[in-house]
Amino acid sequence: MIAKLRRKIVLVITLISAVAVVAVMMAVNIVSDYGNRSVIESRLKRIALNDGMPDFRYDDFDPYHNSDYGGYMDSFSILVDENFELIRIIISRDVDIDEEEIISYANKVFSTGETMGETDNYAYCQKRTMYGYIIVFMDIKPYQQASRNLMLTTQLIGAAAVLLFFVIAFFLAKWLVRPVKETFDKQKLFISNASHELKTPLAVISANTDVLEAETEANKWTGYIRSETKRMSELVNELLCLARLDDKSGHQLVMSDTDLTNLVLQTALPFESTVFEMGKKLEVQAQPDVRVICDPSSIKHVLTILIDNAIKYSDEHGLISVKMYTQSNHRIIEVYNTGQGVPKDKLNKIFERFYRQDEARNSKSGGYGLGLAIAKSSIEAHNGKLTAQSEPGSWIRFTVVI
Repeated sequence: MIAKLRRKIVLVITLISAVAVVAVMMAVNIVSDYGNRSVIESRLKRIALNDGMPDFRYDDFDPYHNSDYGGYMDSFSILVDENFELIRIIISRDVDIDEEEIISYANKVFSTGETMGETDNYAYCQKRTMYGYIIVFMDIKPYQQASRNLMLTTQLIGAAAVLLFFVIAFFLAKWLVRPVKETFDKQKLFISNASHELKTPLAVISANTDVLEAETEANKWTGYIRSETKRMSELVNELLCLARLDDKSGHQLVMSDTDLTNLVLQTALPFESTVFEMGKKLEVQAQPDVRVICDPSSIKHVLTILIDNAIKYSDEHGLISVKMYTQSNHRIIEVYNTGQGVPKDKLNKIFERFYRQDEARNSKSGGYGLGLAIAKSSIEAHNGKLTAQSEPGSWIRFTVVI
């Protein structure tokens, strides 16, 4: 639980920092791109107003070009009359482009009807003049390369920032969960110690009850004592089981190659008499010759919990079904029963410790809200999964995947 909490804290902090870094990266690139486009549009319009002739001004510094020529040395323009007949072409420097290509670009711009835009690696500005039309083109490869360089730089800085935040979050999470871990450790220690301490007085009470029944015959009073002692012993055993599962260093699974088919049958079939006496029906289906590496006693305990739970909470004359089969190299055990089921919004809660959906009903059936928590912890210790599906008012199914 503590490890999951720590991972969630690290994940949340890292995600928040990643979103913030991406937002900053996008803002920087958008602002830079907007600035470049503004500069390009301004210079294209200035050349268009000058009838295609670059306005060489020494005070117009351009970081992407030679500032001694005002930054317009990579532009060219084409002027046509009202009938789109060529008047002249102006190339402001020895641009690597011929007249046919310039005319091709001009025809493409005329077909779009747009006054400003981009085509290939050129930005253009189309303007109507007293002679006809003028289109000014400017090579924007330096701006595009600068934008790519900025994008790459921000990505590298962003990745480094997210990695730094991850490292910070990792150590911060350890510090944040330390009080929770200390409290949880104390709780586990208390449960373990209290459970061990309760076993002795319960054993004494049970022994004294035997003596009383031997001397005075069994009566309802000794029956009450024995019944409640049994209930308390079951609770203590469940608490001890949880304590061992929490303390992984003190609870090692004894893994072995197990005949899962026989294990399921040997666990489920003894419940037949109990189910029959209650007027209910038990169906057991197990695929033959299925083996699995597991702790047999732990899996048997899980099955006992699930089947006992199904019997307790099935409806009158209800059906309890136990199935075991293989699917995609997984061993699957399903325990199903008809009955009231569980609302979908509470399916995950039933695996929480001491959770009881219906207090009156659980008190009557003798449940403490620990069985499913133990079952889930045992299956997860096998690197498996225990889930529940239910149709409220109709049925519930527990599925174990190993």
